[in-house]
Amino acid sequence: MQMKTTHTRAWTHRPWLPALCLSLFISMQMANANELPPAELEAAVNTINEAQNRAMRASSSAQDVEQLFAQHYAPQFVYVHPAYGGSYSREQLRVNTLRNLRAGRYKDEQGRYQIRRIIPGSGAAAVERLELSSGQLHLSLFEFEGAKLVKLTEFWR
Repeated sequence: MQMKTTHTRAWTHRPWLPALCLSLFISMQMANANELPPAELEAAVNTINEAQNRAMRASSSAQDVEQLFAQHYAPQFVYVHPAYGGSYSREQLRVNTLRNLRAGRYKDEQGRYQIRRIIPGSGAAAVERLELSSGQLHLSLFEFEGAKLVKLTEFWR
């Protein structure tokens, strides 16, 4: 009997505890609701890959680059490539992409990548892409919040 009294007292001494538990539960449900199902995650990866290819061709325009960043990359987007310089913010990567475009560094007409395999996960997808100019396979991790890419990590040299 004393256990019930102590247990009841715990709730009365912490009236905020039920509200906190409910808030945590709702937050977790909202986070899961924002997560794309596997088929939509795969479609988002394909769409972003196509937009990247459009933005990094010899015939690409600044508008192609701007559309890639505006339509597909979240404001907090980060590009991570540990083997080649670490992390870049969305703005740093956008400026670098435009600089490379103006300097004529994009030589291919067919685009850079062809997707070989997508392994969808919880809010992310591991993506194996073939770099068309070299024939090398590249592994990338695409992380999403909703349909927007928030982080792209490259695992290749």
